[in-house]
Amino acid sequence: MVELADLIRPGAGRGLDFVVLDDLRKRTGISVSEILKFSVAEMVANSLDTDATKIHIETRTVGMFDEVTVKDNGSRQISLEDLKLILGFDNKASSKRGFLRVSRGYLGNALKCLFGYSYALAEAKKLPPPDILVKSHKAEYVITLKPDTVREVIESDIAVIETEDLGFNSFTIRFPVDRSWTRSFLRDDTNEPILESDAIKSIIFATSIVNPTIKFVYDLWDMKGELGESAPTPPLRKDTSILWYEPTQFETLFFDFVRGRPETQLREFISLFRGFTSKNIQKVVKEKLQELNDAGDHDSQGGDHVQFFPAVQIKALSREDVKKLYTIMREGTKPISKRSVPKVLGIVGEERFERVKEQHGWKRLRYTVMKGRRKDPWGRKAASFPFLVELAVFDRKEDDEQGLQVFQCVNFMASMEDIFSRLFDIKYRLGRVGITEKSPVTVMAHLVCPVLKWLNYGKSGLYE
Repeated sequence: MVELADLIRPGAGRGLDFVVLDDLRKRTGISVSEILKFSVAEMVANSLDTDATKIHIETRTVGMFDEVTVKDNGSRQISLEDLKLILGFDNKASSKRGFLRVSRGYLGNALKCLFGYSYALAEAKKLPPPDILVKSHKAEYVITLKPDTVREVIESDIAVIETEDLGFNSFTIRFPVDRSWTRSFLRDDTNEPILESDAIKSIIFATSIVNPTIKFVYDLWDMKGELGESAPTPPLRKDTSILWYEPTQFETLFFDFVRGRPETQLREFISLFRGFTSKNIQKVVKEKLQELNDAGDHDSQGGDHVQFFPAVQIKALSREDVKKLYTIMREGTKPISKRSVPKVLGIVGEERFERVKEQHGWKRLRYTVMKGRRKDPWGRKAASFPFLVELAVFDRKEDDEQGLQVFQCVNFMASMEDIFSRLFDIKYRLGRVGITEKSPVTVMAHLVCPVLKWLNYGKSGLYE
């Protein structure tokens, strides 16, 4: 049964947006030349959000197409219904995008965009749009997109093939071969082109550093290797707090749930938030809802006005009721203390970074973690949401000729770009302490935060 917090929510129709190149560029924030790197990053992020201990990434050229496959040994099986939800191009992505909490990745808009890019790029090059292949334990699915330009909808044919239990999940997507290098793919020092495999390996390498208990195996055209090691990975806590939402965000989330599962009881919805998840939840919820009932003169508002009882279905609440619910929940919730931030958000930690050092045979690790709470600009609470930044500096062997390497990760996933440039000039700060471009040093800056505001959908930069 799908958990309440993982519902796929409906929304406004989007027509053919997902198979039009200009719309895809706006939606993802990436150029066509970055599609292979983007596809690997997004599919790896999806695998990270499972209980997988091994992730295999393969790229190869088949005829006129580059083929990207990401496979993991996660136990959750992808069903036909799951695929139909992913392929609901007229719907919004999963409610995880509405939920404010730490998440490595999720099935939703990213996969839709990748599927659409595969189709749109093939059309642009006048090639037959390739099928998408999904394998999951006992089933294989062959997906064919069929946009209808008259009705402005994207329909999908899904052929289902039963197999023996494969023991893994995988997505295979193909894109037309394009080796038209741009200035963004030239090395700063030699002005030579960066090979596509180098750019993809960089994403995998950085992600492996903040996920040292997951084994990454890559086979990128003519480049092969392994990173990390398989071990049980502590799951991320699925905490979300009413303090992290503005009133309009909370209303949107609430009515998304109403559209997705209107029969949900109020106690179920409230119990998704910090402070309402303890063993005495029935008592806590009942007390809070009774406060709402006591605060309102329901008798004077007509007999059909909602009473705030735990078993009331969420579809019965009006927008005014939801505003009252938001206010009473917020007043009764405590902000997270600085001391509790690592426990609530999750952290790689010095011990696991030491394991990374040993895995690569590096000399020394210097580590620090900075914990903080972002102030609420509206002054309703002392703090609105927590965050932390881990900084790991590894000294490599003196004979290493690669020089300084700086990687940036957010919520346990490598970023494709210099996402901290608006907030913090890392290389400048390193230079202040004598670490130059030629220093055999690897630096990892890792931000963990449940409330992220990106400059674009491609996650290429953070707002301040």
